[in-house]
Amino acid sequence: MSHWHEVAHFMLGRGFWYADPVREVRGLERDELFWVPGEGVFCVLWHVGHIAHRERVHIGRFIQNRQEELIPPEYEVFGPDWRAGEHLCDRIPDTDEVFDWVREVRRLSHEAVDSLSDQDMLRPAQGDPDGHSAAHWLMITAAHTSLHIGRIQMLRAMLERSRQHVP
Repeated sequence: MSHWHEVAHFMLGRGFWYADPVREVRGLERDELFWVPGEGVFCVLWHVGHIAHRERVHIGRFIQNRQEELIPPEYEVFGPDWRAGEHLCDRIPDTDEVFDWVREVRRLSHEAVDSLSDQDMLRPAQGDPDGHSAAHWLMITAAHTSLHIGRIQMLRAMLERSRQHVP
C-alpha cells in the first residue's frame, strides 16, 4: 500500500480519532441528538448525518464518477440545506439506523480508497469538472469531517453544561 492510501485511510478514521462522528455521540440519548441551543442551529444528529452525506457525494460522485443516486431518500435531510431539529426528529424514527448508514458510508469510502492506484490518486478525478485529484477530494472530505466533528463537540459541551445548570 502506498503512502497516499495510508494517509487517506488514516484521515477517514483508521487511526485519526477525530474522523468518527458516531464515536463523538456515544452515550447521547435521542432527545440530546436533536437538541439545539437556539433557533437556526443544526442539531448534533444533523452534523453526524451531514458528514456521511457529503462524504458519499465527494467520494461516490467526484472520485468514483458514479451517476446513480448515492444517498437513500430518507437521508437527503442531511444534505447541504439547513434542517431544524424538530424537522429531523419527525423524519428520523430510528437514530441507530442513521448510525448504521454512517458506518456503511465509511466502509464504502475505505473500499473506494483501496480501489485507487497511486496514479489515480494524483490524476484529475473522473467526476470533478474542475479537475481536482482524488487525493485532493479525500483531503477535502477529511477537512469537512473535522469541521463538523468540532461542531458536534461544541454542541455536546453546551448540552452537558446546560445539564449542570438544571436544578
